[in-house]
Amino acid sequence: MRISNIDAIALIDANNFYASCEQNINPHLRNKPVVILSNNDGCIIARSPEARALKIKMGTPYFKVKERLNKLDVAVLSSNYSLYGDMSRRLMNLLKNYCEQIEIYSIDEAFVSISRPNDENLYPWARSIRSLIYQNLGITITVGIGENKVRAKIANKLAKNIDYSAGIFDLARTRNENNYLKRISVDKIWGVGKQTSNWLQSKGIKNARELRDMEENEIIKKLGIVGKRLQLELKGHRCLPIEKNKKSKKEIQVSRSFGTPITKLEDLTQALATHAIKASEKMRSQNLQSSDIRVFARTSKYSSQNYQRSAHRKLTNATDDTNNILKIVVELSKEIYNPEYKFSKAGVLMQDLTNSEYLQQSVINYKSQKVLKKSTNLMKTIDLLNKRFNNNAITWAITKNPQSWKMNKNFLSRSSTTDIEQIPTIVEQTK
Repeated sequence: MRISNIDAIALIDANNFYASCEQNINPHLRNKPVVILSNNDGCIIARSPEARALKIKMGTPYFKVKERLNKLDVAVLSSNYSLYGDMSRRLMNLLKNYCEQIEIYSIDEAFVSISRPNDENLYPWARSIRSLIYQNLGITITVGIGENKVRAKIANKLAKNIDYSAGIFDLARTRNENNYLKRISVDKIWGVGKQTSNWLQSKGIKNARELRDMEENEIIKKLGIVGKRLQLELKGHRCLPIEKNKKSKKEIQVSRSFGTPITKLEDLTQALATHAIKASEKMRSQNLQSSDIRVFARTSKYSSQNYQRSAHRKLTNATDDTNNILKIVVELSKEIYNPEYKFSKAGVLMQDLTNSEYLQQSVINYKSQKVLKKSTNLMKTIDLLNKRFNNNAITWAITKNPQSWKMNKNFLSRSSTTDIEQIPTIVEQTK
């Protein structure tokens, strides 16, 4: 059954999010071309509109365009995930105050539900929320409105590509729906992967309008219920609800490439311990605990000597205690180490995750409630202090030795919104 226009779904997307965050905290970067690099300052993963205008391509290795970027006076920055994560939290918190329901889809995107007013016109609401976000965060957002998620996604793409839309497009209120749907090629429709796109195009289906009007039985025969649901949403039916509660993760992984390949066991152990501390914090923030801990390390995929090894430990009792996890990770690091190889990447995985509120203890390795409570309180205190001050206010001694393996971040900006030591200061100049 088609949803009435009383209730709408909007996709709100922050434009050029990483670059916008950098331009917001550094006024010198505003209206200037900016590119953001991936881990180890490898490839370009984000561009400001000014950089796009210079035809700088996504995914380009930095070393290949370094000289060109210098000549064009393009600002080059390392990824500052601490800044982007904090700005994302601020963005989502602002949206929550102006929407009825919200589903955070990615670091810079959210689906929201909103009731239409009597005249069914949501453009005033969209303009006000765009102004609010820009005024508070200095970030421009695009608002795509439709009857469901798929049509909201399409509306968002149209809002970005149509100059006169001013960053807002309501697909449910347009009189030329067919013309607009024809602008969206099948490979750009949310939920259509490469294989599905190739199959559709082999059938002569090139755009969203043609997919909407395609023979229903043919879609079901090839794509099953997923294809049927997609077609129904294109027609205006709502099949995918707003998911207010995040689904529990099946695993948590923390891994990094090394700035310099490592050969020493101490360096590998330290790197894995650092990742384990971060993974433990992530688990606790989501009220999760792990009963299967895995570590891995590998050489570069470009190396002539290819080596990859992993090891894991199944736990009798699930845990989120960093002390317990570190002991296991240190032991496992010895199992995967090989002095004959240069390691370029390593990581840890927390698997078999369960809710930390429900702990099924083993008779063999039983711990009293007093011991468990002491552990829980210690972890809570450490997390609280690190959140209040900075990520390394309190940490484990194993991470404090010099870290020669750390990722290259030669162009890292300040963490102005998350680290009190890096808050910008104003210096008065004397004549």
